[in-house]
Order: sequence, then structure tokens, then C-alpha cells
Amino acid sequence: MRSTGFFLILSLAFSLVHAQVFAQQKVLSPRDSVTLKLDTNTVSVNYGRPSMRGRKIMGDLVPLGQVWRTGANEATRFKTNFDMMLGGVPVPRGTYTMFTIPSQETWKVILNKQTGQWGTAYDEQQDYARFDVKVEQLPAPVETLTIALQAKGKTSGVMNVMWENTRVSIPFEKNDKIRPVSPLDSTAWVVGGKKVALRFSKPYNRGREIWGVVVPNDSIWRTGANSATELHTEADLMIGGANIPKGIYTLYSVPSTKSLTLIVNSKAPGDADHDANKDLARIDMKLEKPDKEIDPFSIWLEPKDNNHAVLKLGWGDRVYAVDVKTK
Repeated sequence: MRSTGFFLILSLAFSLVHAQVFAQQKVLSPRDSVTLKLDTNTVSVNYGRPSMRGRKIMGDLVPLGQVWRTGANEATRFKTNFDMMLGGVPVPRGTYTMFTIPSQETWKVILNKQTGQWGTAYDEQQDYARFDVKVEQLPAPVETLTIALQAKGKTSGVMNVMWENTRVSIPFEKNDKIRPVSPLDSTAWVVGGKKVALRFSKPYNRGREIWGVVVPNDSIWRTGANSATELHTEADLMIGGANIPKGIYTLYSVPSTKSLTLIVNSKAPGDADHDANKDLARIDMKLEKPDKEIDPFSIWLEPKDNNHAVLKLGWGDRVYAVDVKTK
């Protein structure tokens, strides 16, 4: 019994010493938070702070041209309790994950809607916005990654990201008139006293790659944002060879790299979920290249004569078109 007690005491003493040594070890990338108050508003960043420790950072530890967690360990969190313009992009109040893509002359800043994940878990399809900021060279190296928030006015400031010899500065300001993320819109064509109208939401590019990312190829898309896109027609139509009786329909689509399949569905508008059993027609729309980037997404009708128009939808660097005729 005495032997057992001795070894128990020895074991506890060893554990205590080990815990003390472990506690004294420096955390390589400690977690930190920075908060800035602007009037009654606050903005904050929570991130892991790696140090140089004799290593080359930009172009080595942090590769150029690749997505970086902008810190270490868990993903970097950006939180604002007010609507703002960040780097010239409207950002509604909320919590986001911040990534960056460093390069020699500019960094691409990415706000992503997924939060709480490990820093290497990046889902491009959840990007909320992307924008570029210029790189500045620091006069002296910064050993530990530092993100600082600095007030520039009563409702404006700048976020500085500094490490090694690099600094990028991201301006922000309060925005009391932030535009809706995907505002509602409509377009109409009146022919022979009868109205053909489309109602849809207009998502903005916000620096994102649209086709194949925000809108995946070969998958059902609501052809807009938020609630389903609607077609209201008081006339019987021929859309690209498909007969569409007068009525109210929901529109979906399936984009590909060379065309887009427009789906006319008899499901009542209001629900964005697609029900294939209610598909009335699937219509091929031809791909066209616009003269300039289309932002935000839009749908419109271009009249050609008394009973003929071209239905077009466009976003980014693509426009899809199909003939529409009244019967």
C-alpha cells in the first residue's frame, strides 16, 4: 500500500510539473480580437496571429495567388453591427469569414457567408463579396501578423493588415442607405393590349465569379435570387418553339458553358424549390457575349415587331436569348 501511495504521489507531481511547463510554452499563433467603436456602432476582427520566426512569409509560407485564411488555425472572423461600405462594396450588418488572395501588387479580399469553420475550409460558392486592395511596403518588418482597426471619422475607418514587409489597407464607412443585396425588379411587354411580364430578383456580382461558381453549371437555378422568378402572360406564347398558354408560371434554368435551358414550370410562384413533375417546357437559350459586364443580373424583353420579341437574361459576361411570339 505504501508503494502504491508513493507512485501515486510521484505521478501527480510529474503531472503538475508537466502542466506548468506546458503552460509556460509560448502559443505559436495566439488568438486575438480587435474592436473599433464608431459612435454607437462596432466592428471587430477575431484572428490567429502567426509570427515570422525567421521564415519568409509572402510568396513562401503564404503562397501568392492562393486563398489564405488571413491568420492561423480557425478562420478569421469579421463582424459588424451596422451596414457598411467595405472596400467600396455594400456589406450588410452581420458576421462573415474573411479570406484573402495575396499577390505582388494587390490583395483580393473575400467575405464569405460560412462562419465558425477551420481556416482551410473554404467554400467559394458561399462568397458574399470580393474586392481588390493595393499592397504597400512597410519601412520595417512586422514580426507577428497584425490586424488593426483605425477610426478615420465619426462613422468611417480603415482596417490594416500587416505582416513581414506588407500592409494592405481596407477602408470602410457606415452606409445608412445600403442597397438591397438582391432587389426585386420586373420587365413587361404589351402586345395587342395584352401584357407579358416577368418578376425576378437582381443579385449583384460583388466581385465574385458568377458562372460555374455562384451559379453552378448543369444544376437547377432559380434564375435570379431569393423567391422564384415569375412569368405572367395574358397572351398565349410561343417561346423558342414551345407552346405556353396564357397564365402564371415559375421560371427555372439549367446553365452550361455554351447554353442555358429555360424551364417553364406550372408551380405557383413564391417557392424557389423546383418540382420537375410540373415542368411545362424546357427551352434552349443561345449564348451571347455582352458589350460590357452586366451587373446586377437582369431579365428583359426586346420587341422586334408587333408579335415578336427576344427574351434575354444576362449576368456578368454572359447573355442568353430566345425568341418569344404571341399566338
